[in-house]
Amino acid sequence: MRLPPIALALALSTTPALATDFQALRDDAEISNGLRWVAAADAIRNTCPAIGERTWKARGVALGLLNRAFALGYSMGEATDYVDDQTEQTRVKGEAMAYLRQAGAVEGDATSFCAVGFAEIDRGSAIGVLIRVD
Repeated sequence: MRLPPIALALALSTTPALATDFQALRDDAEISNGLRWVAAADAIRNTCPAIGERTWKARGVALGLLNRAFALGYSMGEATDYVDDQTEQTRVKGEAMAYLRQAGAVEGDATSFCAVGFAEIDRGSAIGVLIRVD
């Protein structure tokens, strides 16, 4: 599975994590929603050939989420472990796909993902600001 941009930003650390209790990160609305929207944007741009990533905006979101993790008392290594955790990736991707399905996307159908992506861009939503029309 391709990691969302947040994972790439957080993976820059080489500091080993000491904790594996990610409940505070899971429960934090800012982090949970941010990761979900990044994963949804990633799914759209990976499925729709007419949509690309707004790289600098994604990096800004990643930095904001990282700062939030720091504010919750997590280290760089712990934040990296959270985003790299396969269980967490599966959970976040599942939540993102549930949102996209509800919005009209059908897995494997690029046209439906493009339609959802264009609508998100037009709305200027949290997903829409992370993607752009190529």
